Amino acid sequence: MSIRPASPADGTTLAALNGFVHGLHVAARPDFFRVAPPEEASAWLASLTEAPSSRIWIAEGDGEPIGYILVYFHERGERPFSHARRWCEIDQLAVDPRWRRRGAARALVEAALAEARRRAIRDIELSSWAFNTDAHEVFRRLGFRPKLIRFERFL
Repeated sequence: MSIRPASPADGTTLAALNGFVHGLHVAARPDFFRVAPPEEASAWLASLTEAPSSRIWIAEGDGEPIGYILVYFHERGERPFSHARRWCEIDQLAVDPRWRRRGAARALVEAALAEARRRAIRDIELSSWAFNTDAHEVFRRLGFRPKLIRFERFL
């Protein structure tokens, strides 16, 4: 398995890999998520490969793309109730189900952590929908722990 930075030419590949996790989201929360038209998903993900505040890496196994990670790098000044901070947010992590439990997620997260270290960022965050319990276990195994619980209510 190898990890490489994504480029704009990878938009279609990223959109296809996104389907492994986005379909779960659409099925669980159709009130929030919509089916992403492939051309829109491809263009959006491709644009993020060159944005200064984001990075995407692709995992390849046997020469084929098997997963990706999308991260954002944030910076916020001091506020009345919080300190200034810089952090890395893992926004999307998807691995082809045929390649799960083989270290792809770990390798992708390690690529993001290496970039965060390079930028002297120590805080790494991610969020996950409550229904995605499989992902919660993966995140725990990768050393993440819950930080914030967000509730919702519909009227």
